[in-house]
Amino acid sequence: MKPAKFLVFGWSIVPAVLAADALPRGTDWQVAGRLGLLQFVVVAESRAKEREFYDSIVKSLCEPDTTCFLRFFTNSKKAPVKVPLPDAILAEPTAMFQRSAKQGNAVFQWSCRTGLAAGNCF
Repeated sequence: MKPAKFLVFGWSIVPAVLAADALPRGTDWQVAGRLGLLQFVVVAESRAKEREFYDSIVKSLCEPDTTCFLRFFTNSKKAPVKVPLPDAILAEPTAMFQRSAKQGNAVFQWSCRTGLAAGNCF
């Protein structure tokens, strides 16, 4: 993963939000934007319930043994893919992945709206 880019405004430093066309994409997914370590990923509705599909995206976007935060959404309304995410996309969360190198753990969690979580969902 490339190092985060930052913009300096006066005395504050804020993470740069990159345009969607400059970000990684794969078959049936694209990174809509980044904010620091957090990446927003829009996935195809047809693949939104395939756990192996998410595992392949995690492998593409997150270097092994590094901190990585991914939030996944679908876009059934065909809203423009950009950050900040439009409300139409924010209303369609599918999953999240969090890995903390410091804590040494990784968590994948389904959105409750998918109906796939056996117990814990968001």
